[in-house]
Amino acid sequence: MSETLKVGVVGTGNMGKNHVRVLSTMAECQLVGCYDVNETLAKEQAQRYGIAAFGSPEELYAAVDVAHIVVPSFLHKEYAVAAAQAGCHVLVEKPIALNVEDAQAIIDACSDAGVRLCVGHVERFNPAISTLMNIIDQEEVISVDFRRMSPFYGRVSDASVVEDLMIHDVDVLNAIAGDAGIKRVASQGAKVYTDKLDYAQALVTYDNGLVASLTASRVTESKIRKAEISAKNCYIDVDYLNRTVEISRKTNFSLDVGYPVQYRQENIVEKVMVPISEPLRAEFEHFFSCIKDGSEIATSGEMGKRALELCERIQNEALVG
Repeated sequence: MSETLKVGVVGTGNMGKNHVRVLSTMAECQLVGCYDVNETLAKEQAQRYGIAAFGSPEELYAAVDVAHIVVPSFLHKEYAVAAAQAGCHVLVEKPIALNVEDAQAIIDACSDAGVRLCVGHVERFNPAISTLMNIIDQEEVISVDFRRMSPFYGRVSDASVVEDLMIHDVDVLNAIAGDAGIKRVASQGAKVYTDKLDYAQALVTYDNGLVASLTASRVTESKIRKAEISAKNCYIDVDYLNRTVEISRKTNFSLDVGYPVQYRQENIVEKVMVPISEPLRAEFEHFFSCIKDGSEIATSGEMGKRALELCERIQNEALVG
């Protein structure tokens, strides 16, 4: 394999266009081309970025080292397995698949072919979340509360709000929980504009005592992306959209002016410096680095499957309820 990885994108819809845009600016790779069943879309991207519009996915796989699979979720298994069997490292957008069996088939295909697999859980590379993960390494986390709300766009038709939106926070939650097993899952939801869940709430309890609350909506007329973490010694407020992290800590500071105390500060708020970076670019840089040096991929196929397994439990419980 050459020092500069040759990369191709399969699927040039809304998210695929973002992949092409970011890859075209990266020195770590050479964006060779793209493919889409809609030839017009592929040719538009090819003309804009001076790359090839391939006539079939097989032609693309033969020309690249890495294939980004950015097609509808129900097609992930078909395209990702074919890319792996052609000898390409694979980045597949989240969710890794729409069921655990297909997820395992993708993982097995990549393992059998000796290629690396990354799942596009891009929120893990949001600088606010990267900052959070560094902070909680030093804290004893008690509970986490995630809220992810959006208006209805009708963009995704093959997945529920759990698989489409909540899965981002499920992946972050799994990273926080580490190896802890799940003790209990309780959830509820509602179908509003589609025949799948458009609103869902879940409460997840882990064997180590960690408690997590997750709310996801694609029917709320406000865009919210937040995580609130209660730890033994602090409270952390994370805003994904504004990329801010604030830590509240208890303090016993008081001002002694020689007469009855007039001022007491019971806590302090730290506004943490969050670096400026584009999550999608950071995700790709991480994957390419792991390909070259063999290091562990943060959003591996196994992590993608683990997120999907919890999403299935949440969804099934909500539908029964």
